[in-house]
Amino acid sequence: MARLVLPMLENFSHCLCSATKASLSQAHAHILKNGISLPETIQIFSKLDHFGHVIRVFSYMLTQGIVPDSRVFPTVIKTCAALSALQTGKQMHCFALVSGFGLDSVVLSSLLHMYVQFDRLKDARNVFDRLPQPGVVTSSALISRFARKGRVKETMELFHQTRHLGVELNLVSWNGMISGFNRSGSYLDAVLIFRNMHLEGLKPDGTSVSSVLPAVGDLEMPLMGIQIHCYVIKQGLGPDKFVVSALIDMYGKCACASEMSGVFDEMDEVDVGACNALVTGLSRNGLVDNALEVFRQFKGMDLNVVSWTSMIASCSQNGKDIEALELFREMQTEGIKPNSVTIPCLLPACGNIAALLHGKAAHCFSLRNGIFNDVYVGSALIDMYGKCGRMLASRLCFDKMPNRNLVSWNSLMAGYAMHGKTSEAINIFELMQRCGQKPDHVSFTCVLSACTQGGLTEEGWFYFNSMSRTHGVEARMEHYSCMVTLLGRSGRLEEAHAMIKQMPFEPDSCVWGALLSSCRVHNRVDLGEIAAKRVFELEPRNPGNYILLSNIYASKAMWAEVDTVRDMMRSRGLKKKPGYSWIEIKNKVHMLLAGDSSHPQMPQIIEKLAKLTVEMKKSGYVPHTDFVLQDVEEQDKEQILCGHSEKLAVVLGLLNTKPGFPLQVIKNLRICRDCHAVIKFISDFEKREIFVRDTNRFHQFKGGVCSCGDYW
Repeated sequence: MARLVLPMLENFSHCLCSATKASLSQAHAHILKNGISLPETIQIFSKLDHFGHVIRVFSYMLTQGIVPDSRVFPTVIKTCAALSALQTGKQMHCFALVSGFGLDSVVLSSLLHMYVQFDRLKDARNVFDRLPQPGVVTSSALISRFARKGRVKETMELFHQTRHLGVELNLVSWNGMISGFNRSGSYLDAVLIFRNMHLEGLKPDGTSVSSVLPAVGDLEMPLMGIQIHCYVIKQGLGPDKFVVSALIDMYGKCACASEMSGVFDEMDEVDVGACNALVTGLSRNGLVDNALEVFRQFKGMDLNVVSWTSMIASCSQNGKDIEALELFREMQTEGIKPNSVTIPCLLPACGNIAALLHGKAAHCFSLRNGIFNDVYVGSALIDMYGKCGRMLASRLCFDKMPNRNLVSWNSLMAGYAMHGKTSEAINIFELMQRCGQKPDHVSFTCVLSACTQGGLTEEGWFYFNSMSRTHGVEARMEHYSCMVTLLGRSGRLEEAHAMIKQMPFEPDSCVWGALLSSCRVHNRVDLGEIAAKRVFELEPRNPGNYILLSNIYASKAMWAEVDTVRDMMRSRGLKKKPGYSWIEIKNKVHMLLAGDSSHPQMPQIIEKLAKLTVEMKKSGYVPHTDFVLQDVEEQDKEQILCGHSEKLAVVLGLLNTKPGFPLQVIKNLRICRDCHAVIKFISDFEKREIFVRDTNRFHQFKGGVCSCGDYW
């Protein structure tokens, strides 16, 4: 019918656009001659999805004194939902009530669906309670939306009320609850609904299974997952690609790598979704190289943006930062356009290795493609610029965000803390609360870290005590670790030890490790041995802890004890973690290893470093050989210091950039005091601004001075 009468309505459509009373009257007269009423016109425009015209015709119809009927009201209410016009929809609700349609089932059902679409669940529930006899579709829609919002109690009350009213809920109804609970994070409830569904004799289908398996995975219930897998085999649901992807995902979350790979290998036809699930599962279990191999193997099967984004995220989250950058470039070469999910997955890789140029390129991409205003993209940019030493750019991104979430505030605070800008971090913490954003445990970790970097012990105590008293946030392990570090680094080691003994739960390796690290700073053998004993029990395979104790002994020339610790390491097959440094030069990231001579420019680096050493000694510099914790000659100690990776990276930057160009270096370990002194000298002698980020904080060297004030 719509196609037949469309030519008659063209004039009416034109008049609707001009929206004058005279033109509408003329058009109305024209369509009346052809036997089409205004209510019929509304129905036709609705079927054609001309929703704006529906509202205009309805308004005109009222001016003509034509009373809407039970067909017009549902159509206009549906139009309000399509146009996201909540206020107009509420007006329609009121108009329906005063027009005598307050108990009409069709009108009430359309109102309920509209309120559900707007997430006005209280209004939807009120409408539901007025329905003389709710139908299965209406009931299922409301139950599903309550479940999706995680409102378990209301969902179950509505579920039982509906059944009491005699409504036979079908498979779609049950699946809506399972899917809704899973999406809202009510994983156990999703599993229980699936079980009850099966117990009541209702046969779960592929949608049921693929909806419950993610919840099983998040609960890490492999036995339940295996039972559902058996059901899949018995019911012949194996060919369902959504079920297969969900099984792979579930086994990945449950750390069942072999079962996950087995499901994938049994597929008759490989699906992109299953490939994505396998890549993510392998990465989640630390098998990133295997994930890359799978990804490369199936790259020719027209992988989509989800596939590429999953692989980039996997690399970024598992220390394969350079690979993540390469994949991003390759993705665009393949003609796959990154989206607002890809960019936040890539940016952490840029921040991890201070690939500032790559990060800026991603920033430009987000601006060109209109995704900068996405809150996740903005938060990732704040974090990336902070990790790359550009807090001004980080703050600028923050200030330009139209909407901010808690991650945005925490990212900015973390950046200020990393840079030792304690007052700025505290100011942001206070501003966040004035803006109505409630701090969480991460917020307190950031502000306590800032106090640690600035040595603000009393302020640290204030914020630590205010967590539970003022904000209702219970202190976690990381907060105690921050306080132990704060107290320990400021020399209050006995107080730090006392705090550990008074903790309300058993301290972990991070807390004891914080005390051990502080003992290394102050060369305290007695407390260092106590901390080391506990941390060796909790983390026997971490070589860094043994090195810390060994260094404490070496600082006191206790060489026999040093040999004992290193014999212990050898007997356990442990090796010292090598020192790496990264520097980005001309859009390429270079990695240098301490003592390694494989870099093609190493001869020039050594030559330049030797010249700088001569100049430093002329100015009165004396190498800090006490940081070479080996029983060797003084000259050998100086040679060992020259091979530290951060020095090599800085000199490589000097050789390959123009005079005055700032340098940025990332180190995987804490910078030693000798390297710190050398880079201070280089910043003044070479007139360079040099940023060095170690595992503890950011150091900004300029004019022979460091932003840390020699406190780190």
